[in-house]
Amino acid sequence: MFETVENKKISEIIIEQIEKMIMDGTLKSGDKLPPERELTEMFNVGRPALREALKALEVIGLIECRHGQGNYIINNIENSLFKPLSLSFKLSNGNIEEILQLRYIIESFTSGQAALVATEDDIKKLYNIMNSMMDAKSENEKSRFDKMFHYEIAAIGKNRLIINLLESLSYLLDNFIEKTVRMSLFGEDSIEKIYNEHTRIIKAIEAHNSKEAVEATNYHLSQINTSMLNDL
Repeated sequence: MFETVENKKISEIIIEQIEKMIMDGTLKSGDKLPPERELTEMFNVGRPALREALKALEVIGLIECRHGQGNYIINNIENSLFKPLSLSFKLSNGNIEEILQLRYIIESFTSGQAALVATEDDIKKLYNIMNSMMDAKSENEKSRFDKMFHYEIAAIGKNRLIINLLESLSYLLDNFIEKTVRMSLFGEDSIEKIYNEHTRIIKAIEAHNSKEAVEATNYHLSQINTSMLNDL
């Protein structure tokens, strides 16, 4: 299961091996790692190097240390992408326009795909989410249902990697845009407009019109992006 490691930087090799085992399915969400004593024997390393590696894996969100219980692979392992992505983006001086541009590309694709494969149940879910957004009392709740609407469109295509990437972008947006700016999108003046744009997207998906679904999504995102950038 674990390979013996030799000098490179020992802690880095341990990290690489554990990441590899997660990627190939040897280690899964919720799995408990062997005790430190066993890991040092398996990797043929000292405890300081092992602990350095485990600490790094905890910082980037791949494992969690449960007091008195040991180290575990996190349950929502796909979410471990979020923190490193956000940190990397900030450290490289990324800007909000880059996030919005990538979201544009992803959601255009997911809407087009949804129009090709959507079922009646999928359409009902989209209408229910949209109606819940309109019935929500607070702007925070409206924002939550709006996110759910876009995630559901992505889910119709059943590509988990794209869904995770969309969630990562949402996480980045939440960290780069002030809450007051996000919430301003869901005030009385703009919520009806969002409703109409969502309706157009749903109708295109329901009609299995991929071209119209993409165009409707692009228009909707261009309106949202303009509003957000103007309020920054």
